[in-house]
Amino acid sequence: MKKLKALLGVITCVFALTACGGASNPARIQGETLDQQTESMLIQSGEQAVSYMQQIDAAGGIEQYKDDEILFPALESWHSSAEDIGTVNGFTNEYAVKTADEEYTINIGIDGTDHDANVVIVASSDGQQLKTDSITTNVNYSLGELMEQAGLNTVLGMGTTFIVLIILMALISLFRYIPKLQAAFAKKPEEEAAPAPAPAAAAAVPAAQTTDDNELIAVIAAAVAASEGAVTTDGYVVRSIRKSRKKGF
Repeated sequence: MKKLKALLGVITCVFALTACGGASNPARIQGETLDQQTESMLIQSGEQAVSYMQQIDAAGGIEQYKDDEILFPALESWHSSAEDIGTVNGFTNEYAVKTADEEYTINIGIDGTDHDANVVIVASSDGQQLKTDSITTNVNYSLGELMEQAGLNTVLGMGTTFIVLIILMALISLFRYIPKLQAAFAKKPEEEAAPAPAPAAAAAVPAAQTTDDNELIAVIAAAVAASEGAVTTDGYVVRSIRKSRKKGF
């Protein structure tokens, strides 16, 4: 039983590898079938458009058409696909269908040395002339190449997500240092704003008051001694000075 399961697994891998090696051919564009003459005319116009884009790209003149809303995007689409296509050997899988009222879709298959491609041209008619609406070049990659590209896109997407998450985790881990920084910045201004004391000015007032009281005591003592007929103030001591409540002197 185990050998049978292993054999089935090997067969599955072989079929998967075989499928990966095959080319991814796009389905035919759905639309109303045209008469042979109209379809041939549209296909011929499509081939001329592809050849014209090849010439412009080879001459490096894409920037000359940057103001053209139709041709410039078409040239950019062709230029981005030309490297994968390689050398154009010819045209294949060409057809044209009517996809809407007075709207036509032309498919020009490109036989390239590296990859095949399809140039899809959408055109509309006003009853008199045909007007090109859009031209897009689609390279036909193999299933293996598509899976490889999808894998690379997945890895890039997941890698970008993990990098962003790591950066966010690093930023969140730094939040614990914010209170310390705030405390350090708050402490420094408080130390700088401490007021300086001024003891000299405060001490000057009591010294002046003491000097005035001593002079007043000396004058009173001299007046009392004179009233008593004493020559000096020795023996007289002024204990206190009080303001008289009597009016007049």
